[in-house]
Amino acid sequence: MAKYIGEEGADCPLAAGIIVGNPYDMYKVINHLDSRSLSLNKIYDVAILNFLKTAFKENQEAILSAPVKFNVSKIANSSTIMEFTEEMTRKAFRYTSAKHLLDDSSSLDYLDSIRIPVLFLNSLDDPICTPSLIPFDKFLSNPWLLLALARHGGHIGYMGSTWPTSWIEHPVSQFFKSMLSHTASEKPDTP
Repeated sequence: MAKYIGEEGADCPLAAGIIVGNPYDMYKVINHLDSRSLSLNKIYDVAILNFLKTAFKENQEAILSAPVKFNVSKIANSSTIMEFTEEMTRKAFRYTSAKHLLDDSSSLDYLDSIRIPVLFLNSLDDPICTPSLIPFDKFLSNPWLLLALARHGGHIGYMGSTWPTSWIEHPVSQFFKSMLSHTASEKPDTP
């Protein structure tokens, strides 16, 4: 969503946006997930990789009917998300490399072009997009961007004292109500 809003720039048809758990730089995030040997990140890495392999296996006949040459053995034996992305995903979408695909999928280079109010909600305990992967400089340089950091929330769970219910819907609805009341007549030129 962040990439789309940035690509549209001043022509974005949305009044405002909110993005929860944005990964910003997909290449760095995948390398981060793949790099951990024993941690919560590795649990996510294995779960995501298993999901990708299962989806490939369940749809293998349709995927292999495409005019793309896949190495089924390498896909099945991928031990990291990056290996799977290199062997399957980037080929399916005709990218020259996994890095090329992940860079093209990232929102990082589009944050400067956002011209509507956008709230980004990230968690300091997010095992996928850790604080070191948040581009704080982009939020300081673009007045249309607002970064909210929660102490706890994981990647997108945002559980707390409201467990088993997530509390994320409260700030999301408050932000949208506020933005809609300020932009009901027309989109402002500045934040």
